[in-house]
Amino acid sequence: MNNGIFTALLRNREKFFERIFNEEHLAKIIAQLFLISVILFAIYGFVMGIYNSPMQAFSSMVKVPILFYLSLLISYPALFVFNIILGSKLSIGQSMAMVLSAYVLIACILASFAPIALFFILIGSSYPFLRLLHVAIFGIAGIAGMVVLNQGFVLACEHHSIYPHQGIKVFQIWVIIFAFVGTQLAWNLRPYLGNKKFPFQFFRKQESNFYAHIFHTVGEFLFPEHEPNDKPDYY
Repeated sequence: MNNGIFTALLRNREKFFERIFNEEHLAKIIAQLFLISVILFAIYGFVMGIYNSPMQAFSSMVKVPILFYLSLLISYPALFVFNIILGSKLSIGQSMAMVLSAYVLIACILASFAPIALFFILIGSSYPFLRLLHVAIFGIAGIAGMVVLNQGFVLACEHHSIYPHQGIKVFQIWVIIFAFVGTQLAWNLRPYLGNKKFPFQFFRKQESNFYAHIFHTVGEFLFPEHEPNDKPDYY
């Protein structure tokens, strides 16, 4: 892990984006950002799964990085193509480095919340509470990462004239699409926590959808006496 890149991204993002715009060691930057993000995503995934068992911990450690990068693989081509059509001068390497910068920030925030999540696991917090906690943490991290990425595109637009003004609006729409893709993919790859009442499974049967499940989980948390004992885990 390159401490210089990590420190620059966290403390001096404008200078870090300047390096990307100038294509300074771009391939090396992309490789290091990818490695850092995968490690930090895996750490948080491990903490999520340890609630259930070591097997679930290792399963989630693998699935959280897959979740983020599969979401990117599905969503990124649309963003890049529309930006090219609008006149973006960012190369695919520069654009990918900027996206991976946001991913590193997301992963860093997730890893920073890992001790908090572990604390609530150790004190015996309820399963519905932990599900909502993780959804909230993912939401906070995701928003922070997209804000930073938006700052990078604005910098490319206003200071370097290599990104179109219309591209900022396209990016903001893309964030919504990315969020829907990510949440539905997370649903398809569940479980991450794993309900202790049921045996370990790498994947669950596909039923309902993420948003209906969150609504159901809020009900379980607010009215625990109504929590069903015979339904499988969906997270």
